[in-house]
Amino acid sequence: MAIRLTIFHLDRLIIGVATDKVTLFDLVGLFREMADSNTLHYRKLFDVTAAEPALSREELAAFGERVRQARTDKPRGALAIVADSARGEFARFFTELRAGTDAPPTRVFRSIHDARSWLAAQPIDF
Repeated sequence: MAIRLTIFHLDRLIIGVATDKVTLFDLVGLFREMADSNTLHYRKLFDVTAAEPALSREELAAFGERVRQARTDKPRGALAIVADSARGEFARFFTELRAGTDAPPTRVFRSIHDARSWLAAQPIDF
């Protein structure tokens, strides 16, 4: 799988690292893993500096709608994205997923250190 997740339950934190080409299949697997582990409300840090989106606009829209319709009993956690300036389209992709929802803030960073600092300051929902 092009996206590797590590879930830190005590910290209510998910760290995802995407590499190579990321397909719709990869994104569905990512979302399923978070939903099945009941961690959608955790804060999330996704490093997409080594990834490239390999999906169409239609697939992106369908996946975004699925994410928005997923029900959870807790508000979703903040999302920090680390992206290479040459691969900004993937960061925009994750930001677009949260558009039109009541999701907490999403910010894009060039440095993982800045992303971690910002994310650490975001509220944790227990």
